Amino acid sequence: MELLLDSIDKDIVKNPYSSILQWGEHRLKFVGEKTFSILALMPVSLIAPDMPYQDKSIRSNIHTLILGGSGSSKSTLVSETFGEITYNPFSFNDISKAELVEEIYGMGDDISALCPDIDMIFKNPALMKVLEGITGEERSISSRNMRRDRTFKINAIFLGAGLPTSMTRYASYGMLRRVNPIVVTHTIEEKDEINRYVKDSMFSSSKNIFVEDIKQFYMKLWNIQKGKDSEFKKIDGYIVEEEFKEGIYQEHRKLSLMFSDDKYLITELHSGFRYMCNHAMLNMFNRKIEKDSGQNKIVITREDYIVALNLLDLEMRM
Repeated sequence: MELLLDSIDKDIVKNPYSSILQWGEHRLKFVGEKTFSILALMPVSLIAPDMPYQDKSIRSNIHTLILGGSGSSKSTLVSETFGEITYNPFSFNDISKAELVEEIYGMGDDISALCPDIDMIFKNPALMKVLEGITGEERSISSRNMRRDRTFKINAIFLGAGLPTSMTRYASYGMLRRVNPIVVTHTIEEKDEINRYVKDSMFSSSKNIFVEDIKQFYMKLWNIQKGKDSEFKKIDGYIVEEEFKEGIYQEHRKLSLMFSDDKYLITELHSGFRYMCNHAMLNMFNRKIEKDSGQNKIVITREDYIVALNLLDLEMRM
C-alpha cells in the first residue's frame, strides 16, 4: 500500500525539523535537541541531490561524530535512537576490514553507517581507510586481498561516537575535516535532572510523537526521491538566492578568522550550503518546487538559510 501524505502525522509534515528535535529530546534528555539539530538532516542528506559546482558536484551527505564521556548516552544515540529512524542502518564496531567491506558491498547503495565506539576503529589504520572512502568527497571504497578485489562507489552517511580524549587521534587521521563533531557533556545538575526525567518516564507510555510517525515521514521522502511516489515528483536540484550564498560565505569567513589558529577543526564552506539544502529537503512539503531546464528544483527559503547559519556557527565553535 502506498504511503500517502494525509496518513502522516500533520505536525511532523508542517514542522518536521522542530518535531524531530522535540522527539529526540524526549528520548534523550539534554542530548536529543543538541544532537538532532544536525542528525535530523542526516537521513535526508543521503537522498538529497548533490550541489552543483562548476562542471562537477559537491556531496549533500552529512557525517557526524558524537564525542562524550562514559554515561553521556552517545552509544545509545548512535545505535538505537538514530538507528531507528534512518535509512538502511548498518551498525559495526569490532570488525575486520575485509568483513566491513563485504558487509557494505552486500548492502548496496544508500547506507547509514553507524559506529557506537569509533575508538576501536581508530586502532586499525586499514579500517580508517574504509571510513575515509565513506566520508570523503570521492565516495568510493577500494580493497584488495589474495581472494578478491572490491572497488565500488558508495552513497552513505556516517554517524560515530567516541571519547573527547581521543580528539588528537581523530585529527591526525583527518577525520575531523570530514565529519561534524558534536561534544556532549553534562553538569552535575543536568545529570540529576536526567535521572529525575528517567524516573518520571518509567512505567508510563509516551504522549508525544512516536518513532513510527518519524519513520513514516522519512520513508515518504525516500519514496519521492526514489521515484516510487505517485503524489510528488523527485527533487533534482535547488534554487538559491545570491543573498543566502553571500551570507553563508560571510559567516564562514568571520568564524574562520576568529579561529584562524586551529589546525584541525577546519570546517569547509560547503557545510553551510549542505545544512541549508538539506533543511529545505526535510521541509519539502512546505517549499515551492519550480521547473528549471526540465528539472524539479526546490526553492530555498530564509528559514533554511537561518538554520544553516546557526548550524555552521555551532560546528565551527565546537
